Amino acid sequence: MSKRLTRLPSRGTTTAIAAVAVAPLLIAMPGTAKAATTVSCVPDAPLQSVTTTGALYQYKMKTPLTGTAYTGPATIGAGFEQHGRTLSGPGQSYYGFKADGVYYSHRNSAGGWTAGHKKIGSGLGFVAKPENRDRATVDRAGWIWTIEESGALKAYKYDAASGTWANGGSSKPLDEDWGRYTLITAGDSGVLYGRTADGKLYRSHFDMTTQRWLERHVLVSSGGWNEFKSISSNGGDTLVATQNSTGNALYYRYDDATHTWPVSRVKVGANGWTNFREVTASPDSCTLLTNVSPASPAIPLKDYTATTVLQGPTGKVELAYVDNIGPCRLIHGSADPAAFDTTIYTPIGGPEAFAGRPSLATHSDGRLSVTAHNTAGAAVWQRYRSTTEAWGTWNNQLGAMAQPAVTANTPSGLLAEFSADAGGRPWYRLLSKNGSDFTAWMPLPGSGFSGPFTAVAARHGIQLFGKNASGTLSTALFKEDGTLSAWTTVGSQQIIGEPAVMSYQGYRMRIFATTAEGNVVTTAQTAEGSDFSAWSAVPGVAAAGSPSAVLSPVTGTAEVVVRDRQSQIQTTGEVTQNSGTWRNWQSPGFESLTSATDPTAFTFSEGGQTWGYTFRNASNQVSIYRAQYTGTGAAALSSLRFAGGAAPAPK
Repeated sequence: MSKRLTRLPSRGTTTAIAAVAVAPLLIAMPGTAKAATTVSCVPDAPLQSVTTTGALYQYKMKTPLTGTAYTGPATIGAGFEQHGRTLSGPGQSYYGFKADGVYYSHRNSAGGWTAGHKKIGSGLGFVAKPENRDRATVDRAGWIWTIEESGALKAYKYDAASGTWANGGSSKPLDEDWGRYTLITAGDSGVLYGRTADGKLYRSHFDMTTQRWLERHVLVSSGGWNEFKSISSNGGDTLVATQNSTGNALYYRYDDATHTWPVSRVKVGANGWTNFREVTASPDSCTLLTNVSPASPAIPLKDYTATTVLQGPTGKVELAYVDNIGPCRLIHGSADPAAFDTTIYTPIGGPEAFAGRPSLATHSDGRLSVTAHNTAGAAVWQRYRSTTEAWGTWNNQLGAMAQPAVTANTPSGLLAEFSADAGGRPWYRLLSKNGSDFTAWMPLPGSGFSGPFTAVAARHGIQLFGKNASGTLSTALFKEDGTLSAWTTVGSQQIIGEPAVMSYQGYRMRIFATTAEGNVVTTAQTAEGSDFSAWSAVPGVAAAGSPSAVLSPVTGTAEVVVRDRQSQIQTTGEVTQNSGTWRNWQSPGFESLTSATDPTAFTFSEGGQTWGYTFRNASNQVSIYRAQYTGTGAAALSSLRFAGGAAPAPK
């Protein structure tokens, strides 16, 4: 590349200047003092600028940890005026954005160019638009972060050695509603600073390894940042900002551990800096040394977990479970409710091993979604089956989660997934606005949850139930905007296994659970959204596992099934609707069939609404029984019988 010269800004000083009225209002968080974040920086950190004629200048900062005056510049390239936006990447790489795509340049350690304005993709042209140019940045790891015109946040990565893009050049939304920011800049790998129109500065931190948002939209400065034309970073939570009023370059460094700014408004360049088309620091000069990627917990294999059942929009009853062969294959069956015993069950997880209970849900467009917990890396895997019954590719949603994810629909029909990490903290993913991809894992308030969550449809969201290490339940309401109500305890009753939650008409909920002594206990709300009543027993059975419950569409009574200590299935239900008093437990009369799993009760339609239950034996053979009634009213309850049988064992 040839060199073109233009007037250079004068050198700055290392003297901190006094704050003026428009100076950013930096926030110091109250609380217990913490050790400062460890940051490592290399000397002579480069910063690049592009002149109005397209020359690429490079400046050097001797001590980027504290901020010292830039020296230089040296003219290192030309032709950059052709790009609507130029961003520095790691390893002396540069990305230029034009309407027809993205271009790559690279300078080697000897000062020569190994690539110059090489077109590497036809996407991302929107970054070159004046209204979008500040909504893209490159982090220390080389990820190109963009706020799409829809407001979705995406990340792309180019591998110069192979000439390929990660994920084929496509990116799923990692978050949405980032249109709130007029500018973003990457402060380190996955660390994003966002500036709002009113000059506030927020920090977010994304972990690529687990696809978790470790922090999201945390206010770190309450105003004043709209005084800057450009903001970029040398990495390590440093910021270089060019001031509109003076043309100075000012230097900052934030400490996420102490929530303070140990370096603030150090003048590192004097006047003229806003005359450049671009000012863009190399993002790999400083590094945050703390490893923030959560370790993947070991996922123990679990024998004979219960089956998940859902009747989809096609009318088929979908069943999924993890068996004990191989070990731990993910099995799926699609059943005709008129002929349950002819259902064929097949593995759908390939050679992967899964643990825990899978989750089934229906997309608003009719596709079936299955989610399962892969033992490799504690990753959550999800895939769709189209209405033509062809399974799509797996989506590895990572997560490093300690519990299987549970999926539910929001009131508008969006799919939401919930899980807990090794510390028992709840996390969620929500289907993005594109209708196919989930956003990344977002944290929710809470900690100490020891089992999978139970998610139940509510009028205004999804009601979550979680058990802590002592066995007591808590509940909270999740809403589609990502907010969660305060967790409230459901009494002091200690339970084992997983609770069963069913809803009466009007979204009033009842919970069933098993105690360590084998008693089945229950509690209910008196009205939608009210507190739960005191726990009471459903006497007459010695349970060996977790119950399952539904609202009978025939009688309107709560019906519950459980496996007893002889591995027989026992059933009971309310004497009358909403009574909270219970009929005697009874075995449906299939004493020759023993269950190795907890049963799953489910409602379905086949010539009318009814309900049934399913379980598996020690060979993982599925049995399904449907409730049959004769008569109406009280006579219907007294006539309850079950009919059904076993399907062929999975292949």
